[in-house]
Amino acid sequence: MPAALTAALAERLADPRLAGTVVGASAWVEGFGEVLATNADVPLLPASNQKLYTAIGALAVLGPEATLRTEVRATGVVVDGTLAGDLVLAGSGDPTLASRGAHGLDELAAAVRARGVERLTGGLVVDGSRFDARLGAVGWFDWHVPGYVPPITALVVDGNRSRRDPAYLADPSLGNLALFREALRRAGVVVDGPDSTDGPGAGGEVVATTASPSVGELVTRMLLESDNLTAEVLLRATGAAVDGTGTWAAGTAAVDDALARLGVVPRGTADDGSGLSRLDRRSAREWRRMLQVAARQPWGPLLEAALPVAGRTGTLQRRFLSTPAAGNVRAKTGWILEGRALSGYLTTAGGRRGIFSVVVNGTTPDAPVAAAIDDLVVTLASHEG
Repeated sequence: MPAALTAALAERLADPRLAGTVVGASAWVEGFGEVLATNADVPLLPASNQKLYTAIGALAVLGPEATLRTEVRATGVVVDGTLAGDLVLAGSGDPTLASRGAHGLDELAAAVRARGVERLTGGLVVDGSRFDARLGAVGWFDWHVPGYVPPITALVVDGNRSRRDPAYLADPSLGNLALFREALRRAGVVVDGPDSTDGPGAGGEVVATTASPSVGELVTRMLLESDNLTAEVLLRATGAAVDGTGTWAAGTAAVDDALARLGVVPRGTADDGSGLSRLDRRSAREWRRMLQVAARQPWGPLLEAALPVAGRTGTLQRRFLSTPAAGNVRAKTGWILEGRALSGYLTTAGGRRGIFSVVVNGTTPDAPVAAAIDDLVVTLASHEG
């Protein structure tokens, strides 16, 4: 164990900017082992480091090439351009589906029209049964929605942010279905019947479909910009793949099982996919071990490449500038009112692989804790031994 490094890291932990907080930290360096361990097994609020949990689960369970599909089903037959029945719009959590443009409701409507449908005597039905009826995690505050995260449904259109009125926020399904009606109108399809949410069990023939970017691409989107919507639909989609219905509980159970198979028995608790929930708790050592086992998986390089690069990209673009960590550290940031976190990978000045996690709780919004965390990581990256 390099004494100079451990002493330098200990000095960083005594930084007065961390006074009054609980710091959990664990760092491993190739050839040395764990070089930093302070409150390493204390479960703490992870903030957006929770998205690492979601990413690992989605990559392990769904696979990096999987997609989330949206489909339109017809419940009747088409005769002379008229569909004697309904169109059912069924979602599976695609967070990128738009109302307009190439990947969205216009594309689906055009495909319906291309199948010879000019009119339907029935109405439009939304099938959101891939997820359960809950729109938010247990540990969210009321003010999280819609400012920090929209209501989470299986059919997401325009990020479920096209409206902010109480009716839409209580259930975006009918509002999103109204956008599909408009898309059909633009495509030249007339709908006689009303909109409804009686989709489950409606059946019918698939007449149009569109797929999200791959799970690997969605993970990159989520980690790079810390996207809460993508995190939540990925967690629920992971649960749906295992349990049939995308509840938050099914999602966390599926990720926990995947982690156990990878060799990390989960000791923390998870309530959501994004880290907004105040019921999320996990220790720095567990985050570090998760990153370690993830790096050994076939999709490990994808996960690492998806992380923000210090001083270069995403949520780390303005951090670590002009330091040995710039262009070197790849890590997930975390920020909530009560905490900050940073977990990821680096190469030391001596050419050794490093994996670290620092989680700080008990902060205030204006506390300079992130800068203290950065200095700790720079110290680790600067080691020449």
